[in-house]
Amino acid sequence: MLSQTTGQVFAEPPDGESRYLELNKALDREAMQRGWATSVDASYHHAPPAAIEAFKDLKFGIRIHWGLYCLLGSDASWALAGANKQFWNMYNVLYQFFDPTDFDAAAWMDFFQRAGLKYFTFTTKHHDGFSLWPTKTTQESIQLTPKGYGPGGVEYYEKVVQNYSIMDGPYKKDIVGSLVRAGRKKGLGIGLYYSHVDWHDPAFAWDPFNLYYDPHFTKESDPRRWQTFIDHEREQVRELMTNYGKIDYLDFDIGWPKAAAQDIAEITMMVRKLQPDVIIRGRGIGAYGDYYTPEREVPGGPSPGVWKVIYPCGTAFSFRPNDIYKPPEWILENLIAITAKGGNFEVGFGPMPNGRWPSETVERLEYAGDWLRVNGEAIYNTRPRRVYREGKNVWFTSSKTGDVVYAVTIGWPGQLFAIKSVRAVQGSKVFMLGVEQPLTWHQDGGALVVEIPPSVAENKPCRHAYVFKIQSQSA
Repeated sequence: MLSQTTGQVFAEPPDGESRYLELNKALDREAMQRGWATSVDASYHHAPPAAIEAFKDLKFGIRIHWGLYCLLGSDASWALAGANKQFWNMYNVLYQFFDPTDFDAAAWMDFFQRAGLKYFTFTTKHHDGFSLWPTKTTQESIQLTPKGYGPGGVEYYEKVVQNYSIMDGPYKKDIVGSLVRAGRKKGLGIGLYYSHVDWHDPAFAWDPFNLYYDPHFTKESDPRRWQTFIDHEREQVRELMTNYGKIDYLDFDIGWPKAAAQDIAEITMMVRKLQPDVIIRGRGIGAYGDYYTPEREVPGGPSPGVWKVIYPCGTAFSFRPNDIYKPPEWILENLIAITAKGGNFEVGFGPMPNGRWPSETVERLEYAGDWLRVNGEAIYNTRPRRVYREGKNVWFTSSKTGDVVYAVTIGWPGQLFAIKSVRAVQGSKVFMLGVEQPLTWHQDGGALVVEIPPSVAENKPCRHAYVFKIQSQSA
């Protein structure tokens, strides 16, 4: 049933957890996410250092999950895992109802800027196979017929061959293109997510989550069909990498069987030729990747390599009505901690079916934006420090040159702020960001002690976390 106000389809997704675990064991999904390649072709080059450094400067981004699943309130397309045929049929015709008439890409970008976000990554196609851009690739599909419903409420479906994209439904506008153009106008980093699997397309029948799963389907059993799924991804990725100008980040997800490892390597090499500077997530492509993405977890300390944490603020990455969201302070504290550890933070939210953002999303991200307008200097363009934390509530970041240290304390420090991990340059000034006048400080043995006058305590520059800018003797 469709809501007349939001376009929400109210249905109870099936509980696919046990089936999901069972199928994961059958396919070794974790290994597929890692990818099979342990070395790269001699002609391949990774993202250049300048692109990597520019990515490290940005620190704060948003992961946007939006697709047919928002009509159900599902965690992306995972409701399909373990679903019966009736649910599959219902899901696979949702494209006929997806009509986000309130979507405004420019308004999204204005919101992102207010939130202090420097880049976004958008799900162009999740595992359900539905494309949010006008792909030219085709596949077998179904649609509801004009007959509607038969006796007992049984739907009438008919088979079709279509693109299974945004152009097959009522909206018929290129959502990916709109976001890329709007983001570029605002100077935001452009990231696109693309899943290596397609549970809707019969050519991907080697995947146990696929509607047409065939455990006997291999490269040898049906070479033509096998080649079809490879060509399907190659052409879709080619479209994404050629239709929209420069793309900054490409986040692949899941992976292919080991028998197709060379094919996915060749697709990645194609991407690199089309987008020389793009930074590619390593899921499903192994050594060809440039960065990795801890998901729903934050590393315990600094981690080597290039990385970003992807973490939903709600229980799901995508929109759920009446979802339980983490508090705005959670976003802020994670951004501070992850930055201190040398990573980027990509918080996950999903818009509603009508194309607008839930009030919970707006409130939380604008809270972060208010803080960053005062303290962004301690986050953007910084680098991790060897001593990145002191005690439970103090985190450190550093300027790229290492001569400036930012000490971020969670909670108001009181009349005195004392740390042992930083020594200020003699005769230098210590500031609290957002406070115009320098603060009095002195070295007390091995501790730097900063005095906070009542005038500052009574007129705090921000909420929850406070930043001291220190000219440091060493990084």
